[in-house]
Amino acid sequence: MAAVGAPASTQESGLQCAAELQIWDDVGWEAWLRGRLASGPFAVPGPCVLDVSEDVILSYPQSDFALVEQDLRAAFPQGVARKLEDAIRDEVTTCLTVRRELINYKKLCLHMWKAGSTVEKDLRQLASFFYIDLVAETPSEEQRKLYSDVSNTMNECRGAVSVIWDARYFGKAICNLPRHPDSGVPWKFEELPESLEVWKSLERARQFVSSHAELDAYLALRWGRRMQENCSSKGAAGEETAEYGAEASMPSKPPAKKDLAWKSERVLVQSPLSTDGLHELLKAIKSTGLPLPRAALRYIELVLIARGMSKAMTLRTTLRRYCVALRQVQASAEEVRADLRNLLDCQPSETSASAGLHSFCEKYWRMMSGVVAVVPEMLQWLEPISELHGDAERLFVSGAKGAAAFVPRGFSDLLQPYRAFAKEHRGRMLEALSKGKWPKSARPNAQEEINLLPCRHCGEKYTRLWLHRELCFVCEARLRSEGRCPFNDKCAPASFCPHERLCAVCEQHSCEECRLLRGDGEDVWQVVGHWQPAAVFLDFDRTLATTKRGGSPLIGNHSVDPDLATVCGSHGCVQIVTRSSRKEDILQFLAQKGVPISRVHSLKRDGWTSKSQVIVQEMAKLEAQGGRGLFVDDDIKELTDPGLQPLVDAGRLQRFLFVRAGGKE
Repeated sequence: MAAVGAPASTQESGLQCAAELQIWDDVGWEAWLRGRLASGPFAVPGPCVLDVSEDVILSYPQSDFALVEQDLRAAFPQGVARKLEDAIRDEVTTCLTVRRELINYKKLCLHMWKAGSTVEKDLRQLASFFYIDLVAETPSEEQRKLYSDVSNTMNECRGAVSVIWDARYFGKAICNLPRHPDSGVPWKFEELPESLEVWKSLERARQFVSSHAELDAYLALRWGRRMQENCSSKGAAGEETAEYGAEASMPSKPPAKKDLAWKSERVLVQSPLSTDGLHELLKAIKSTGLPLPRAALRYIELVLIARGMSKAMTLRTTLRRYCVALRQVQASAEEVRADLRNLLDCQPSETSASAGLHSFCEKYWRMMSGVVAVVPEMLQWLEPISELHGDAERLFVSGAKGAAAFVPRGFSDLLQPYRAFAKEHRGRMLEALSKGKWPKSARPNAQEEINLLPCRHCGEKYTRLWLHRELCFVCEARLRSEGRCPFNDKCAPASFCPHERLCAVCEQHSCEECRLLRGDGEDVWQVVGHWQPAAVFLDFDRTLATTKRGGSPLIGNHSVDPDLATVCGSHGCVQIVTRSSRKEDILQFLAQKGVPISRVHSLKRDGWTSKSQVIVQEMAKLEAQGGRGLFVDDDIKELTDPGLQPLVDAGRLQRFLFVRAGGKE
């Protein structure tokens, strides 16, 4: 039998190929394969692919076709492995490209959603500040128009932000699909478009349209009885009884909006989405015509599952399904918006206008206008992403905390109109607030509002809308102007960005000018790929590994961050810089997990007093080549050590505040 791994002759016949694959039919094929994967020239670092299951799949490095090549070349002759790789390479690398772009796009949507939520709150504050009672008050035409403009802009912004939130949520859910096909998929993917958040607003607007005539009749009847009550004498008890009886006989109010049932987002269901991609890859494998035994096919299947190739196929299919759902949202929103426009164009009755029915119609029309404006912008990029090829150029680069943000030409600032409107009127509001002219909604009478909260600096009490993390507007602005974090006295000035006047820790802020970024393992992976540092310095406890306070990684059930592990496997110079004294345990643990690193620096064992000393020394070795470094740590104090500042100022060191995925948003 030919030696596995030997070069395959171009004249190799089907019989020779079958002979080379004969070992897969032997009883001892598994022991033979485990031996090759564990040691020798074809050894594969990390847990054995043959042991992959739903419980341990996150321990396997993924999303790099080189991992598949390594697994196949360890198990098959060179010629066979090459045919297998060629059969799936284009499809898999294309899906991995789609995954890469979607990861960055959904993180960009996170920034847009956070910015949109801020703008929406600004508009709510403006609406509260400029509020007028259109029924009880007699405002001037200017006051009426201003309040109407603020309210309309706020509702339109709300519709736009709901679409951005959906794009963020479903983009993340697609990227976080279970890697193992037996796990299923989140139920929301099986109930699109109804499971979209924006669909709830659409359904409520549709319900309002269908109930409009009934609501108008009901309010007309109620308004008429109220007018009779105001005109009647209130002295006689008999009249009061008659009025009470009339009120009691009022018909029930028609539903103005549709009540929607709640369902946990974590429920997984079985779906063809989980398995179709894997079946497609296996079909491509079988199309090679190679006489692969059943055991060999099973091994290839496990490789595709463990290395995330089947998940990448599922990701692309699911993204396309989401795009179809957005098309349905667009069509439905335009239809409902047209119905609402027809209602608005009709002259409202005095009763419906007084009861606010016309205003509700305007509210829903504005929300649908926001939806109709943003959905096409989302599809403009999501549909091309779903059709990318493996050699496509990068479109988006973004981190979850703003670690890096690059967008293609033509990408619109979806929030610009709402941001500009809020900025235009916010100055007028802040000027009035600084003079003590707070609106009634901020400081209502004690008998009107009991949920007043004190500002923790000045002690003045306000409603929740007018406080941000227990601070009033005036105190927050003063603290920021002093270059201090307004929310935590323990935050040092070094963690406060002087450019945007935001705290890297408390406000999840990243700043390229400060060279201080923030994010999770995926963000580190993106920055390494974009910035190409000569050296990467990783903290160990609570960063690369789940250990804490210098504990041994060999005690207990500890794991490594999969994205940081990928960085270690793909970068040639990753060094661990840790305060832990468990140097040998760390080396053994990383070897067991298949995570290659260049060196472990233990401050306690090597006689250092700070991590900055280690990094400065290592960076000095790269100075002649002008090499740059990346320092990743979960402790802001380590990152802002004064000893690192010369490297930061020289542009040779990028700092990265690491936050684990799952607890960052």
